[in-house]
Amino acid sequence: MKSTHQIWKVRDKNRLLLAIMNELAGDANISFEGDSKILSLVALPGASQMETSVLKRSTLWPQQDFVVVLLEPSIISQIFAKIGGTIPRSVLHIQIEKEGRLEFGAYDNFNPESMFFGSAIREAFLESLVSEGFLRKISEVV
Repeated sequence: MKSTHQIWKVRDKNRLLLAIMNELAGDANISFEGDSKILSLVALPGASQMETSVLKRSTLWPQQDFVVVLLEPSIISQIFAKIGGTIPRSVLHIQIEKEGRLEFGAYDNFNPESMFFGSAIREAFLESLVSEGFLRKISEVV
């Protein structure tokens, strides 16, 4: 059986990430990798600069700053506030794990060929992101 990989164009990184964070929040963690602007996230409850068994650094050299934060509904607004209300261009990679599985990955500044949506992100949810204009499917690769 062949598997397909969809290629997505992100039209609004901030609103897309906010929607996905709200969808996956609860028993989840989010990681940010990039320059020192993300280090303010370490002040949030349960935050760490250590990799987890699921959330790992994507850039080994040069080593980037890396922060893992608990992703609960009550903390989403604090996360955005700590990164300045918008996703800085200096944030290279964002990953979300839920219940021990990687469920979202935006790598290389949301590069269309480097986006990952896990099984916890329902097709209907993706369709809503497309209809709201946050996301556009470019193609499918077999």
